Amino acid sequence: MPQFRYTATNAQGKTVRGMADAPSEEALYTKLRDDGLYMSEALQTKRVRSTFRPLKTAVLADFCRNLGTLLTAGVPLVRAFRIMADERSIDPQQRALYEAVLGELRKGIPLSDAMESCAPAFPNLLLAMIRSAEGTGSIDHACTRMATYYEREHKMNQQVGNSMMYPLILCVLIVAVIAILMTFVLPQFKPMFDQMEKLPFLTQLLFDASDFVGANWPLLLVALALIFFGFKLLLAQPRIRRQWDRFILHAPVVGVLNRKICTARFASTLSNLYGSGVPIITTLGAARDSIGNRWIESQFGTALDSIRAGHSLSQSIAAIDGFEVKLASSIAVGEETGKLDSLLATISETLDYEAEMATKRLVTLLEPVMIVIMGLVVGGVVAAVIVPIYQSYGTIGASSGAI
Repeated sequence: MPQFRYTATNAQGKTVRGMADAPSEEALYTKLRDDGLYMSEALQTKRVRSTFRPLKTAVLADFCRNLGTLLTAGVPLVRAFRIMADERSIDPQQRALYEAVLGELRKGIPLSDAMESCAPAFPNLLLAMIRSAEGTGSIDHACTRMATYYEREHKMNQQVGNSMMYPLILCVLIVAVIAILMTFVLPQFKPMFDQMEKLPFLTQLLFDASDFVGANWPLLLVALALIFFGFKLLLAQPRIRRQWDRFILHAPVVGVLNRKICTARFASTLSNLYGSGVPIITTLGAARDSIGNRWIESQFGTALDSIRAGHSLSQSIAAIDGFEVKLASSIAVGEETGKLDSLLATISETLDYEAEMATKRLVTLLEPVMIVIMGLVVGGVVAAVIVPIYQSYGTIGASSGAI
């Protein structure tokens, strides 16, 4: 994605300069406008390809926890990164990242800019928290808070992944059972069935399918690969991805789970940034990027314009399709009582718990369904083999009785 060096003006009329990624100047203008900035000039820069990959949530949690602990203990920032870089348990890529940040810090560059220079290693959310904490001198508290956030995010991702592991194993077993029956079991009966004048419909269908797969399996593998990569290419198109994300938010059963997860991510990010004193427009921009759903993210332009027009945060959030209704209600109560940050923290914890319960319910529903499907597949193949055998025995018995 192109990188631009821009000059903009904020709501107070102050000139702001910086660098940002955007597909085009128009997209950059829209992005800055959502953040409360009005671009006056933009120049595309040549960007050196970064050697660092985005850090995983578990690594980010460890990074924030270690840095926060060292800073709380009174260790200087440069010394803290030196200690983390010398840690034996980290991998070479992570050590190189810490060395790169350390090199920038020694030049006198602020921590947020030093971390941003290693993009995309550190997420925008963490950069916004660090940048806000630099102004108040509370980087240690910000790191500790973000460590808790990334630990919760990692726990949620693990819960979803672990919960879906058993249904995935059952799917693999179903495919394996079908492949074994089609490849090894059915061919053993084929010589016997070839002597019969007519086979039952189900038996004939299975043999035709077995013959087709055996003769065309390379083409079938290619077709499956094309379908898989074609689907990924389609989802890479922004318009199609938005509609797909909208579909999974309203799909039966899984839609409830997706809405809870997206709402929990947004509420947790909003709670962390708002509680740290980050301006509301910047907070909403970072919280939007943490949702992971293009359909919800596409509606934030209208929400930000509504807030700039003087409407409350709860009214603006309530108009977004895809969030749980209780989010807007909780924000409204927080605005009325002046305890928005604590209510956001409470609602994010509640939604995390509800997402965990919804995941368990989904898995509980999927397990018997997958077992029934496997039973039907195996039972269908067994019936297709046994029925013609019994028919042949019946025919032989009838012939013997007639004699």
